[in-house]
Amino acid sequence: MAKQSIYQSEIENLEESKNFLKKSDYSKLELQMEFKKLVENYEELIDQVKIITKISDRLQKKLNKTNIALEDSNIKLADLNDQLNETIDQLTEAKIGRKAATIVMIVAIALFIVSEAFIEPIIDNMFPNNFLVGLGLKLVVAILIKPGEDFTNKYMLKKARKEQLRESQLSHNNKP
Repeated sequence: MAKQSIYQSEIENLEESKNFLKKSDYSKLELQMEFKKLVENYEELIDQVKIITKISDRLQKKLNKTNIALEDSNIKLADLNDQLNETIDQLTEAKIGRKAATIVMIVAIALFIVSEAFIEPIIDNMFPNNFLVGLGLKLVVAILIKPGEDFTNKYMLKKARKEQLRESQLSHNNKP
């Protein structure tokens, strides 16, 4: 069975009107009847167009509302993603900062022990009555702790960021 067009009724009315026009002579009554039929068909088509337009307008409004809600959701999701990335960066910096502080503290303790065990006796032999030289050496070690921690922290952060960038590029390249 052939699929009928949703406009089948309108197509049939149009064909009837075309066939009517092929006749050479018309009575006044035939013309009136044909004109009445055309007016009724036209009125029915206008009613259908009004209904279709109303439905289309409602669907368009719903679609617009949905698009606005989707855009809002995308904006919120992007904000949450930014906040998450910022939090991850802060956690990474805190973790690296703790590692850097630990490393520098271990180095400072090692320098203090080396200074006490090996360098202090040499300084005492070279400057027997001047304890200020040994104290100055310990002061230099103490002063270098903070810059050493900052340097170590920056180095480790730079290394971590390079690693994150490499991982991000790898995951981006592996996506289909």
